[in-house]
Amino acid sequence: MLSGAGTGIGVAFLYRALAKGAMSIVVPVSDVTTVALPVLAGLALLGERPTALALVGIAAAFPALWLVSRGPESVRPPGPAGGRRSSAVADALVAGVGFAVQFLAMARVPEGTGLWPVAASRVASVVLISGLLAGQGAPWGLRSRQAAAAAGAGALGTLAILLYLAATRQQLVAVANVLAALYPAVPVLLAMVFLRERTTAARTLGLLRAAAAIALIALA
Repeated sequence: MLSGAGTGIGVAFLYRALAKGAMSIVVPVSDVTTVALPVLAGLALLGERPTALALVGIAAAFPALWLVSRGPESVRPPGPAGGRRSSAVADALVAGVGFAVQFLAMARVPEGTGLWPVAASRVASVVLISGLLAGQGAPWGLRSRQAAAAAGAGALGTLAILLYLAATRQQLVAVANVLAALYPAVPVLLAMVFLRERTTAARTLGLLRAAAAIALIALA
């Protein structure tokens, strides 16, 4: 349930930050926060000791994540100025903390519990976000296409949590979290291959760094 609460907070504050614009700032800040906190917790609190190669891969992942997450200059919307930009960054940090709690709490679930922890996590996230909706007086209705897209995203999110839970039972939390947090590289690659989108030099460098980080962690 703590993991689900982290999910709810992360999703709510991420979309709140994105609503203020500056996606090129919001996404990297939230992603780096998401991966940094579990890695630090694994090293400092859980007594995890990754190999030297894994540590190098983890170190390479941080700049890769930042570079891949940043949007192309030509399509980047103008960022908010002054206090609005600071507010977006603050929301992104809160979102990152929420997702970090999601990962850390789920990683502490012991083996032999089946899928019930994931079900409890999903219920907790729905309850928390429903409370936020009620508090803001937001409308509850969705059009059929919107509802279908949201249901599909929720199903994929649940599958991702299941795979992450399986990964933490075979890998250190620090390693599993870094690999999971490299997900921004996937839509970038898909857009390049299927949508023929052009990328920036920074994103290309980020993709290369991400590949190197994954290779180093896998070799470790």
